[in-house]
Amino acid sequence: MQRLSVSVLISFLVLIIVSITFVWNEQSCSQIPLILTNDCHLSLIESDHFICESNNIWNERKIVYQTQDKENMMKRQSNIFFLSNWEPNFHCSHARRIGQMGDGGKWVCDPYRLKSRLDCLVYSVGSNGDFSFEIYMKKTMLHCEIHTFDLNLYVCPKDICIFHQITFGNGINPKGSKNWTTILQELNHIQRKIDILKIDIEGGEYIFFPPLMQSLTSSLPHQILVEIHPNDPDTIHAFFELFRKHHYVIFNKEPNLLIGHQFFEYAFLKLNPSFFNSLPIISRKK
Repeated sequence: MQRLSVSVLISFLVLIIVSITFVWNEQSCSQIPLILTNDCHLSLIESDHFICESNNIWNERKIVYQTQDKENMMKRQSNIFFLSNWEPNFHCSHARRIGQMGDGGKWVCDPYRLKSRLDCLVYSVGSNGDFSFEIYMKKTMLHCEIHTFDLNLYVCPKDICIFHQITFGNGINPKGSKNWTTILQELNHIQRKIDILKIDIEGGEYIFFPPLMQSLTSSLPHQILVEIHPNDPDTIHAFFELFRKHHYVIFNKEPNLLIGHQFFEYAFLKLNPSFFNSLPIISRKK
């Protein structure tokens, strides 16, 4: 009987200790988001509530952006254009390649952050029957709604995406194409945020994006993952300057060696205008 009482007493004491430890941890952990929130208000505002990191780190990113942006605007001449022009000027700490190896996969900026986006919306344009990006994206973000577009008719894998036989353009060229605003209106997405636009339209990007950028700011995709095709240097520079003008930063660049060294994959992230309006003054070495 005495041994039983001792066992009960020990069990009771252990239970009390565990309870105290749990409460202490709960209180400690509950303070962490508050600290982070107070410390990352700048990045939250200037990334349109996509990135939360300390103000010190965020300000370092601004310095990196400003330094590389000046280099990008040098517009160097080169036999292989992309080896000397338009390098990434922003870093996504947890960027991830979504899709199969080789052609078809794309780099996405911190996809885990989309978990908080309950109405996550992804557009994949120019699939050419390859749904590997959509399949991997669905595995990564099960809740994301994915729409796939191509000028030819294909069928999406079950429970992966919704297919639309649509040619992306400016509404005039290519013939029978539809522009960005028309597509959003037809799909009833005009009031929704497009989290990711993954697009490969075989050189049509030079025609498609200028009218897209003239759309309402709220309808512009947050991330744009695009394959850039060869063109004359002035046209390519104008393309990147268009993205720069509309507050997109470059967070990834890689060659598509499967089809040639003149073809490059680029990934852009849209930031709030306040990011660019508050860049630090960098002193130049004499």
